[in-house]
Amino acid sequence: SPPAPPPAAAASAPTEPALATMETVVVTGIQPGPGLWQIRKGENTLWVMATLSPLPKRMEWEPRELDALVARADRVLGSPGVGVDADIGFFGSLRLLPTALRARNNPDDKTLAEVLPPELYARWQAQKAIYMGRDRGVENRRPVFAAYALMEEALEDLDLERDNIVWDRVRRIAKRNDRPIVGVSVRIKVEDPREALREFERSAVDDVGCMESTLARLETDTANMVERANAWAVGDLQTLEELEFDSEIRACALALLGTDALKNRGFDDLPKRVVDEWVRVAEESLAEHATTVAVADYQVLTADDGLLAAMRAKGYTISA
Repeated sequence: SPPAPPPAAAASAPTEPALATMETVVVTGIQPGPGLWQIRKGENTLWVMATLSPLPKRMEWEPRELDALVARADRVLGSPGVGVDADIGFFGSLRLLPTALRARNNPDDKTLAEVLPPELYARWQAQKAIYMGRDRGVENRRPVFAAYALMEEALEDLDLERDNIVWDRVRRIAKRNDRPIVGVSVRIKVEDPREALREFERSAVDDVGCMESTLARLETDTANMVERANAWAVGDLQTLEELEFDSEIRACALALLGTDALKNRGFDDLPKRVVDEWVRVAEESLAEHATTVAVADYQVLTADDGLLAAMRAKGYTISA
């Protein structure tokens, strides 16, 4: 089995306030990415490659050792996630589109100024002025959707993107070499998508925490965001570990999952169910296959309640 590439020095990032960090240089060119985590059971090995979001927009990624592993793997595991089944068909989707678009906005046509605490709304205005200018349409959106739009604009200005380049490459190499690809997701069946959307449109969402978390990252973490991306690109795991952060994505997802419209349809306790499903598939792979390659989000992988912690609790040997 190939060893993980040695860590390299991370590119330094300035520590000035958020406005100045837009001048930060993001690494470009061909980069190796980080090493792999190794989970063993007897002679069988599960190799896990961590994804990171966001990453440099114009980075060329050439992980030759990972390519070789995928090309000879007995199976490849996809990123853990959630799949939603709703038997509505293409034309049903078109009919639901107006309701889905309305569901993005606050009930009763309220604005962000009306639903956010004054202090938080002032912080929103400050960051919106930096990254979105005078966009007025976003002022009617629920905080969770407004926060997402704001972060997308900020990432554009910081020369970063959310695209999962790791999984895109792993999947391509696996298909080229005819390696089995196993999806790892919790499937949820929504029997009444139209009513679910209407219920969500009417329901309150406790998403103030989502907005607060997003603004906090933009106010205090943009320099680290760039440094984190650089560290991933050059394989500096030590810097990634030192630059821990609270993901606004997790806070926003939990806000949505906390609505009655989703809880009543099987979305409750979803993060734990996703981890449990990944562990089930990982254990199956380790029991039956000599070499498995998996891809997982860095935070989901390394969190105290994440994938590695769950495997470690079951007694598996793990090496970074």
